[in-house]
Amino acid sequence: MSAVLPLCFTASGAAALALELLWMRSAGLVLGATAPTVATVLGCYFAGLGLGAAAGCRPSARPVRRYALLELGAAAATLWSVAVLHALALPAAQPALAAGGAAARVGAVAVAVLPATICLGATLPAIGDALVLPGAVGWRGGLLYALNTLGGAVGIGAMGFGLPAAVGVQASYGVATATSALAGMLALAVGESGTAAPPVAREPGRPARLHAAAAGAGAVGLALEVLWTRLFAQVLHNSVYSFAAVSLVFLVALASGAALGAVTLRRVSGASVATASLIAAALATSGGVWVFVRATDGLAYVGMRTGLLEYVIRIVGIAAATAGPAALASGAVLPALWAAFGDRSGAARPIGELAAANALGAAAGALTAAFVIVPTVGLRAGFLLAAATYLVLAGAVAPGRGALRALAGAALLAVVLLDPARAPITHLAAGETLRAEAEGAGGIVTVVDTGEDLQLRLDNYYVLGGSAAARNERRQGLVPLLLHPSPHRAAFIGMATGITASAAPALGVDETAVVELVPEVAAAARVHFGAWNGTLLGRPAVRLVVEDGRRWLAATADRFDVVVSDLFIPWHAGAGNLYAREMYDAAAARLAPGGLFCQWLPLYQLTREEFDIIARTFLAVFPRVSLWRDDFYPDRPVVALVGGRGHTGPDLAGVGARLAALPDWARDPLLATPQGLAMLYLGELSALPDVIPPGPLNSDDRPLIEFLAPRLTRINSAGDKDWFTGDALAAFTDELAARASTGSPDLDAARSAGAALYRYALAMERHDQAAAARFEADVRRLVPDVIANAEAPGATLADARRTLSALRDEQEHVRHALDAMRRRLESLDDATGAPP
Repeated sequence: MSAVLPLCFTASGAAALALELLWMRSAGLVLGATAPTVATVLGCYFAGLGLGAAAGCRPSARPVRRYALLELGAAAATLWSVAVLHALALPAAQPALAAGGAAARVGAVAVAVLPATICLGATLPAIGDALVLPGAVGWRGGLLYALNTLGGAVGIGAMGFGLPAAVGVQASYGVATATSALAGMLALAVGESGTAAPPVAREPGRPARLHAAAAGAGAVGLALEVLWTRLFAQVLHNSVYSFAAVSLVFLVALASGAALGAVTLRRVSGASVATASLIAAALATSGGVWVFVRATDGLAYVGMRTGLLEYVIRIVGIAAATAGPAALASGAVLPALWAAFGDRSGAARPIGELAAANALGAAAGALTAAFVIVPTVGLRAGFLLAAATYLVLAGAVAPGRGALRALAGAALLAVVLLDPARAPITHLAAGETLRAEAEGAGGIVTVVDTGEDLQLRLDNYYVLGGSAAARNERRQGLVPLLLHPSPHRAAFIGMATGITASAAPALGVDETAVVELVPEVAAAARVHFGAWNGTLLGRPAVRLVVEDGRRWLAATADRFDVVVSDLFIPWHAGAGNLYAREMYDAAAARLAPGGLFCQWLPLYQLTREEFDIIARTFLAVFPRVSLWRDDFYPDRPVVALVGGRGHTGPDLAGVGARLAALPDWARDPLLATPQGLAMLYLGELSALPDVIPPGPLNSDDRPLIEFLAPRLTRINSAGDKDWFTGDALAAFTDELAARASTGSPDLDAARSAGAALYRYALAMERHDQAAAARFEADVRRLVPDVIANAEAPGATLADARRTLSALRDEQEHVRHALDAMRRRLESLDDATGAPP
């Protein structure tokens, strides 16, 4: 082979896979970060590759020139895709996309990505026509396929490990475009000399079973990638890095399998290699599930121990031992089918026709796995179905009735005995009971009874909320609604248990919209958490919207007095865009005059650097911003940024009457008086512009949070993370109070009482009884009415000594709960709800 053209084709693979990730990111911003969006992009991507491969299967007298022009066409079409996706992201386009439904979604993505993917799909038969000599389509084509796939791993690595954050998404598109263009120009410079034999007449068609096998292998291969990604989501912290690590293993294994197959095809027939590879893939699929269960100690959490590099290496190791063998075996199938097809009419035809069938099958497999297999038969049965399908394909391509067919039969027995459907899918700690489970395209939703708490979980370790945290979760709705003098319409982005949103009907809000991404979560909240959310979804004034919250905000014409955005795990892939400037712009545009937007932040999952980025981004959109507590937990604090165009600080006039009117199920012991609300007030960030240092903003083009958050989960030798909690948070809030008085002695006293209560919690955490007593005395002195109300006979809080004593009990409860969780998990990265 000429050294330049294979290098060009390797670069082409890098550009192609980089574009796949970039398109998914851009489409998610336009159409919503939902499973249908991912499926739409995958379907259009592989459909385009298939159409291109089919169009390029006729031999050419000048194959190198054809290949070069296709690469240049892909570069130009990439620019087209950027322009289309940019136009779709404009506010004016969002209502039309929403009104058009699924058809508009598919059509928009197809218009954007098909031109580039068709060009990329046609490069494979073109380069094969240029470099594959007669009689060598299997092994030479396999080596080209391996190089292209290996290049794809480079593209995934670049986009998955930080290039968009480092240079920006638009510049990353530029890198992919330049890569394709460079490959095309280099190919033009190489020219045709001695690269191809003249085309010959087209020969009669080959057996349809080869096309069916290629399509089936593609379908099962992509379906397995979807299934494995979903299985890994049950144990990982699910950042962009963890997904990139798993994808890298798939691509490197496929490339290695193609190369191994190519070497084998020099001595063994294509049909035999294809059959053996399919049998091996079936056995590896079934066995891999059980290896995964054992490697993760029964689906225990795989957390970070010493840093990101160590974490990624462990993920790669687990993926290589579990998903890797099946991917390795399946990588040899397509080159083997090319060899079985033969190349008497030139390499372009076998490579193009079978690659087209393979890519179109892949598109169908990805869609079927996400929207048919997982919701209907489940993840584990999906693996069993995939293994059985591999064996059916092996029987179809096996030569004659010899040993390979007998081996396929024996493998079927082994697959049945292994039966991945018997593997566990949910990890429960000692004393936990599974109350409900639902599998869907967005993940696996479970309701788990811990004995002290009924928890709603997504993918095992993402705790969306629970009954024991009901007071704190509802407070996240009460606080922003109480800051508005008279809210009539409210929207909640992120439903989870529905307890937060239940604050709206509790306060008599006329209309409430609740937006939830995962339909199974909403169903579980309706059935299992009605006792804590006030039967939220059964109320006529409450409307459930199953949609991506950010996309819904951009598309709706409604305006709201209060919009509340839930606390989302910052490092979850796709969650960073909910903290982006464009998200806050969309929210600000949906506010009625005098409206407020509230963004809750889990400080126990943010470092000071990440908090500053989010706060700085928030301040760039909202001219007035205040900061509020939700609780006084020393190591699990939650705070809120409340933004608007007018005053966002505490105005206690009329709050007392609204608090008194709360129904019994929604009463909060801390919020029994207006001063209790004022204790949660930390200060006006917009009044102190230098309290947040200057720096970059989190935006769609520079997704800093998504890439920084996983790297900044720093761990020291004791296993502690450098979160923005404890003394660091106390010092920051003390600075806010010292530099900006509220102008009201009562408000200043209440805020000081809140600071003292947090210091009290820190002292209790450290077993410093003397300091705790001093801070308790400060609280009693500063807010005697709050204490008197909490300790009065008949007060809502049933614990002894009411507020302060209850806090002591609460701290002990939190400490015991955290100790139990630490024993169960390697870290608490994915516990996103309020503390139990």
